[in-house]
Amino acid sequence: MKKIYKKAAAIGVGLIVISGNIVPAFAEETSKSSEAIVKQTITTQNYGQAVDGKPIITLDIIIKSAIDNSDKLALKSKEISMYRNKMDLQDKTNDFYESIGQKKYDFPYDKLELQEKQTKQSKDFLADQIANDITGKYNAIILKQIDLNKAKDNLEIKNKELADVRTKVSVGMATDNQLNDKGIEIKALQDDIKAKEDSLKNATDYLGVLTNFNLSNYTLDQNIEYDVFRIEGSEEEYFDDKIDTYLKYNDEMIKLSKDYLKELKDDGIKNILKNDIPSIPDKTKFAGVDKTTGIPNFDSNGYALALIGYMQNQQIFLKKLDAYGSYLDGQYNLEESRVKIDDARKNLKNGLKECYSTLLDLENKINTVKEQINSANTKLTYAKSQVDIGMMTENNYKAAVLKSKDLDTSLRQLINTYNTLKESIQKPWILKTK
Repeated sequence: MKKIYKKAAAIGVGLIVISGNIVPAFAEETSKSSEAIVKQTITTQNYGQAVDGKPIITLDIIIKSAIDNSDKLALKSKEISMYRNKMDLQDKTNDFYESIGQKKYDFPYDKLELQEKQTKQSKDFLADQIANDITGKYNAIILKQIDLNKAKDNLEIKNKELADVRTKVSVGMATDNQLNDKGIEIKALQDDIKAKEDSLKNATDYLGVLTNFNLSNYTLDQNIEYDVFRIEGSEEEYFDDKIDTYLKYNDEMIKLSKDYLKELKDDGIKNILKNDIPSIPDKTKFAGVDKTTGIPNFDSNGYALALIGYMQNQQIFLKKLDAYGSYLDGQYNLEESRVKIDDARKNLKNGLKECYSTLLDLENKINTVKEQINSANTKLTYAKSQVDIGMMTENNYKAAVLKSKDLDTSLRQLINTYNTLKESIQKPWILKTK
């Protein structure tokens, strides 16, 4: 099972989402026709579910509350507002450049606009990630509840066995050592139950913190949806479409940056290398002789103005050198981003293919476990008839029932994994990226 989860996680490996900083500034999924889904509801016994009148809380309600209470999503909203404010600021900056007759480039504003759109998309992606994370935690709690109640049932069976051994000891059919061993076994089971209770409480409390619910007042819904998933038509096209959606704004940022670099090149940003370095004014050109008196003089005002002009030209020259250096950095960063995006596409596509292959294999495993459950139920029916005619004890029958519930747990685990893989294929952005 762990290998299957690793395959799902492998989708996100190596995927780097590009921010807008390629070059510095110089001035819920709807199923498409390509998907086929057959909906089923696997209704297992509410094993581990409380029957004390607590209201049932469904996964959908839990997810909605987690999304509504997410600080990360709230921060994304603030980030979107920040980009909008920066766009207003850039508008004013552009107006200033126009007022002094300096060329205005569209890139700084367009970049902010694209970053705002990318952040909106990442906010939607984050909501999907939260839903996926909460689903995993919700299902894990249900499995812990089931495991705990199986342990309690097992303890009940072992206590009955202890009573039987004690009776046998009293009539000489068992030894004190056998009785002691059974007591040790029961103590270990009690310790295990305590550990399982603590683990369940911690997991439930944490989910409650994330969702702003006191989950001790509710019963989790244990019904599980199993929707058989198929890609109809070209798998390649389906995966490409998902990847294009995921990387849409990264691709657009690369194109925008490429166009900006070309515009800078066309405007002669490289020409600074051919220009002469500004020279300090020659003092001798401002020295002379008074034609009337013949006394030497010096045009200090003219020299001061020339010196100011020299310093201004020096600053302009230096800024152009820095701009060209940033231009060279931008060219490299653009190529680096291209390479990373290409690698991300390859890794993501390969991961999606592996997930889909694993998904199809899991469907076969699920069908096999269903058949095993049907077979086990038939055997239990026969065992119950043996109890009725006195050929099997009630305690041994309970032990057989408990063992058969391992198949129910296996089925639930397989379906949880299946649903996780399916969601990863439909929404590859739910996986954490590095």
